[in-house]
Amino acid sequence: MAVKRVTSADVAREAGVSRATVSYLLNNTPGQTISDETRRKVLEAAERLGYLPNRSARALRLGRSDIVLFPLGDAPLSHVFANVINACSAALDRQGFTLVSDATMYPTPEQAADAWLRLGPAAFVDLILPADHAAVVQMSRAGIARVSADLDVPSHLSAMDLISVQARELQLTHVIERGATDIVYAAPSQYYESSKSPLLPPALGAVAASADVRHRFETVESSPGSVRYEVSRWVNAGCDAICGYNDDYALPILSALVDAGVRVPSEVMVIGIDDVPASRATTPSLSSVTGAMSELGEALAACVQAAVRDPDATVRYPPPVLQVMERDSTSRLY
Repeated sequence: MAVKRVTSADVAREAGVSRATVSYLLNNTPGQTISDETRRKVLEAAERLGYLPNRSARALRLGRSDIVLFPLGDAPLSHVFANVINACSAALDRQGFTLVSDATMYPTPEQAADAWLRLGPAAFVDLILPADHAAVVQMSRAGIARVSADLDVPSHLSAMDLISVQARELQLTHVIERGATDIVYAAPSQYYESSKSPLLPPALGAVAASADVRHRFETVESSPGSVRYEVSRWVNAGCDAICGYNDDYALPILSALVDAGVRVPSEVMVIGIDDVPASRATTPSLSSVTGAMSELGEALAACVQAAVRDPDATVRYPPPVLQVMERDSTSRLY
């Protein structure tokens, strides 16, 4: 026997309120004043009855879907992105939207655009993909509201490219301020081979030159043998600070230094990026660059709402404020 679908009318009867009140509340209709007590009764009634909104009907009524697309491109699904996505998703859910993050590696930008347009999103978050990415261009032309960073981003780069470079500048500045004079920037080879790598040498070169310190770029692969070999080579060459591409690289570098009997931070400092939970738990603990990612998620959600109200407007979110979480691995006293 078919199960009868629970409707908003059923929720209204269960809560003892009008159907209009239920509609206003469950659809987040702006300009309505609903008491906290009524809100509580309606939400509890909807939960008891197992009410699920009819998304197709809602899309027809609003003239748009409630989907917000967050294309991730080739960005690693890291601790940082998980925090951003979770915060943004929770904030959008309170506004009646559903966040869809997509890390699919499509063969071509045109196939990505086709897949994303079939979702019929109300808006998309422009953080990872460059502005001239064909899928981004096509979605903008289709009239889908776009939320961009409040940064002067060249069209061939993304907002995250610039934020990433800022984080690495902060790493370098931090260890220089604590006395480093010979600094290695350690990253996987594929980072230097990517289209983003030209940003890094001039940016970090300017920081190092202003402080009159030596810095160099080195590759390291995430295997114990590779890390131990490279760390030994860097230390023997006079390195006194290592900036890891992220915490996943900085942590094994820190471990290799300790295993080799190198004193951290008095002989060599280490700093990462992302502030993963393990960075606080290791001995010595790892310094790391992080940003207010929960706040970024909230800001993205607020900007999505503004962009959906006026798809022709330019809506920009503030980039995250970056900071160093100083721990044992760079805590020199000067």
